[in-house]
Amino acid sequence: MSECVSEITLRRAKEEDWNAIYELYSTLSDDDLYLRYFHLYRPTVEDVRKLTTEKDHVTILAEYNGKIIGEGTLYNDGEFSLVVDPRFRRCGIGSIIVKSLIEEAKKTGLKKIRFYTLNENIPMIKLGKKLGFELVVDEDEVYGELKLTVEPKSISEICAQ
Repeated sequence: MSECVSEITLRRAKEEDWNAIYELYSTLSDDDLYLRYFHLYRPTVEDVRKLTTEKDHVTILAEYNGKIIGEGTLYNDGEFSLVVDPRFRRCGIGSIIVKSLIEEAKKTGLKKIRFYTLNENIPMIKLGKKLGFELVVDEDEVYGELKLTVEPKSISEICAQ
């Protein structure tokens, strides 16, 4: 049974968060990892460290009582990934993280964001539908895409450039 939380903190990952993110990935079952990577793959310490050091993405963390319970990464090309601790699923944490990634994408001027998932990843497919992603389903995977409308800049922002 999942423990739902009312107060989580969202923040950008810092380099020193790598170990807590690694602990999050350690909570995932083989099935979870298969759905995340499209094959059974357990991330290495080096893989996780890249989430906090590489510059081709932004990683948003969901934190509860000082523990990382969710991670979403948005890459510069608009693709994103999402992981939530199994004990905290079905509480809206994935939605909150993806909404934050959508805002990050808008800030950087991306025109769309997207995800790929396997057909059996029903929670991710439902999340995509809920947030307005256009879904394309084929025999092997589901592709979700959300076109973004970037808010026009105010006159003061334009003049400040």
